[in-house]
Amino acid sequence: MIKKKDDEFSEIEIIDAGTPCFLEEDIYIPEDLVKNKSLIRVDMNIVQFPIFSKNTKRKKNEITTYFFNKNRDTYITVKPSPGDLIPGEAEERIFIALMKIMKEKGMEQEFIVSASEIRDAAKIHANSYIADIKKALSRLSETSYIFKNTMYSNEMNTILKEEINTAVLEYRSLQLNEIKNKDIKKKINDKRIKEVYQLQ
Repeated sequence: MIKKKDDEFSEIEIIDAGTPCFLEEDIYIPEDLVKNKSLIRVDMNIVQFPIFSKNTKRKKNEITTYFFNKNRDTYITVKPSPGDLIPGEAEERIFIALMKIMKEKGMEQEFIVSASEIRDAAKIHANSYIADIKKALSRLSETSYIFKNTMYSNEMNTILKEEINTAVLEYRSLQLNEIKNKDIKKKINDKRIKEVYQLQ
């Protein structure tokens, strides 16, 4: 950690998060090995993209790009926040639980959820579930995803050609003891809950 003086600011703190490294993976099937090429094109629309790494040896600051074709113009790049890892199986478990909760809440684009709801949906049994869930939510919201020729638009009924840089979710932590959150607090049946998350 380095501190330095600046003309406009009294003191700026620079955090050295380490040097980023890059990992590339080709995960496509050569078209000349496929008899029914139209089937592959259909399957590509429903394939579960590798936005969560199965690599148990992933490294901090490791930017991973998955290529889906030989030309390497169809890909997803996953970039962690400085000093962190890309999302793995723990984050995938939380994400799937959130999708389940979202469906139960009527597929609203923005919804409120408690740690205990996520715990139950993800079937987590650890006593440290609140810290684990917050860490997963933080990693999911701070990881950057670049989609190129891989994101489908329902409105346009086509694959988007441009590069799209986004996170998979945004969240805010809401403290129920704050006056501004009193209306939310009234909707929470379990009065032991002190904090909820607003997701979108």
